[in-house]
Amino acid sequence: MRFLLLLLVLISLPLMANTQLSTQIHDIDMGAQGNEEPLIFLASGDVVRFKNFDKNVLLQLREAIKKKTWFRVTLNEKREILKLEEIAAPLPTSHEKMLHFSDAPYRPSYLKSMDQARSMFYEARTNHKESQCFNRAHVWAYDWRIKHQLYSSKVWLFFTRKYIRKFKFQWWFHVAPMAHVNINGEMKERVMDIKYARGPIKLKTWTDIFMRDYADCPVVEKYSDHANFPESGTCFVMKSSMYYYQPVDLEQRDLTGIEKSHWMEPEVKQAFLEAMDITL
Repeated sequence: MRFLLLLLVLISLPLMANTQLSTQIHDIDMGAQGNEEPLIFLASGDVVRFKNFDKNVLLQLREAIKKKTWFRVTLNEKREILKLEEIAAPLPTSHEKMLHFSDAPYRPSYLKSMDQARSMFYEARTNHKESQCFNRAHVWAYDWRIKHQLYSSKVWLFFTRKYIRKFKFQWWFHVAPMAHVNINGEMKERVMDIKYARGPIKLKTWTDIFMRDYADCPVVEKYSDHANFPESGTCFVMKSSMYYYQPVDLEQRDLTGIEKSHWMEPEVKQAFLEAMDITL
């Protein structure tokens, strides 16, 4: 219990100084009541505010979403945007190189025991720098694939607008790898969140780390099940293969019906650089 309380404190701590992020504007929430403070959802997963928000700012942000513009975002300790500086996209948008390790279709691996799952958990890379959850998850999943031939999954936790406003929560999603483990002859899912857990844990135990109302988060099949009902409930869970990097990948799967089936080299390189300061 003390560990969970400490995590809640760490998750809730405001930034102690101006912080910079390189990201895109994912969405804007003007509130359901009409008189609520606008919230800006960054592609990094952060929920922030805009100091001196007005109609012109709203139009500019909506145009940036439409054009998929990249920014260097400067935030103050109140998580307000102080400065938006347009920058070049860090990843190429076409002709991205795929990393082929096998032509076999994706199928989650099964670990033979919790001891094996714990061994992989404790050997995972760590870094004390602040980083985005999707970058960390991609590094861990990729490492396990290379070192142990493990085909892991990912589990995505989405927080609704209702929940974010009620608890002044700072993220709109979180993601971690997930392994399938043989426990007493049955295959069980165990979340492998190296940053926020002490070992492989059950899905509900994992969501409870972040859900201050300890809600049961329904598992949905499509990203649109979350995106189209932002005020419904407080949370949603989605599951995917290890190849999915950001929520936009889940959205694209809904639109095209095509599963992401390979590692993309620019994404892997970006994840290692952003999460671990490692240049591949």
